[in-house]
Amino acid sequence: MRIGAHIFYNGKYKKGTVYIEKNRIIDFIENDVTPEITIAEGFINAHTHIGDSFIDEVPRQGIMELVGPGGFKQRMLESANDKRIIDGMKKSINIMKKENVRAFFDFRESGIRGLKLIKSIKTGKIRAMVLSRPSGIYYDENELDYLLENSEGIGMSSISDYDFNFLLKISRRTKDKGKIFSIHGSERVREDIDKIMELRPDFLIHLHRATDEDLDVVANNKIPVVITPRSSLFFGININFKRFLERGIVIALGTDNAMIATPSIRVEMSFAYYLGMDPIDVIKASTIAMDRFINDRNELYFFKSKPGEIVKNPYLAPVKKLNIENGIL
Repeated sequence: MRIGAHIFYNGKYKKGTVYIEKNRIIDFIENDVTPEITIAEGFINAHTHIGDSFIDEVPRQGIMELVGPGGFKQRMLESANDKRIIDGMKKSINIMKKENVRAFFDFRESGIRGLKLIKSIKTGKIRAMVLSRPSGIYYDENELDYLLENSEGIGMSSISDYDFNFLLKISRRTKDKGKIFSIHGSERVREDIDKIMELRPDFLIHLHRATDEDLDVVANNKIPVVITPRSSLFFGININFKRFLERGIVIALGTDNAMIATPSIRVEMSFAYYLGMDPIDVIKASTIAMDRFINDRNELYFFKSKPGEIVKNPYLAPVKKLNIENGIL
């Protein structure tokens, strides 16, 4: 079969003619066609907190009161038993399994306890990219080393929540171990972008309150930014996608706290589209934006639909899976 396609693979978006034989892509020619189909990698949910999935009702509070240190979420996590937390996480993982998600990046609170809870769950084909977090505000190298040995890296809340030297020690140790370091930035208030850059983050979360000059710094350092439209709107923040995209910043999509927004990346994609994000940019953000951190790509999904149809309808499923020969795309 020869057909024009939008293709999202290996960190790149291409448009051209694809040749398919027995559910395998055997050739591709990049050209100016008008594609009727979309071929894409499995989806990635680039930012989750599935530990709070067990929380059914959330009070209408500000960011600090709800998810900040000592806030509502932390109190709920500390008071819940392990089984309740695990059952909630399993429910969230099952949602992602139904949506052809191949990986999710989970910011895992509660130190070693939180890490052990998520590690106790079999996620099947979905890759859990767990970014753990120290349990306290004082540097404990033994705890940190355990977290780094048993997770993909560290995911912190923000420079406003900690002593900066504490964060700097964590970042340096994480980099020494060759692991991912990520942090929320300028979510509630504008934070010092130079200090954030000093931590050498691999990717950042939010940057709602960043200035244009701050975003220029992020762009110059080629750091991806994860946005979470539904969760942000819960707190009254409407994301201006153009500020990121016009600077060439790679945007990834995440769903954030499961107690606020179910970890459905398909719903998040639809939401981003209805808030004004271009369909091709939406699919880039939910498939290839985080490819630099994940190398296992051997399956593609065939949608008998254009990108606009996929993002409008979160229930529109791929019609089949495709394998690919190395070096074709």
